[in-house]
Amino acid sequence: MRSLFAIIVPLARQGIVSTGLLVFIFVWNEFFFSINLTYVNAAPVPVYMASFMTQEGLFWAKLSAISTLVVLPPMILGWLAQRSLVKGLTMGAVKG
Repeated sequence: MRSLFAIIVPLARQGIVSTGLLVFIFVWNEFFFSINLTYVNAAPVPVYMASFMTQEGLFWAKLSAISTLVVLPPMILGWLAQRSLVKGLTMGAVKG
């Protein structure tokens, strides 16, 4: 266990960070499953955003505010993990 955390984890850190960020973004965008499976009992943020589209029209102010709040976490995480993300994505493509 000591060699795992002392040698392997530091070498794989960029790959772990980039994989975690991509998984976070993919999970964040699971609108189709959330609207079909949990619309009645629970409402994730994308389903809540879809509720602003009614027959009367779109509630632009509310839709803009909630979309700003929805976009902020992936943008902040991507900004913080940018160096590790680029290293992790390019490490497999370049030898040496």
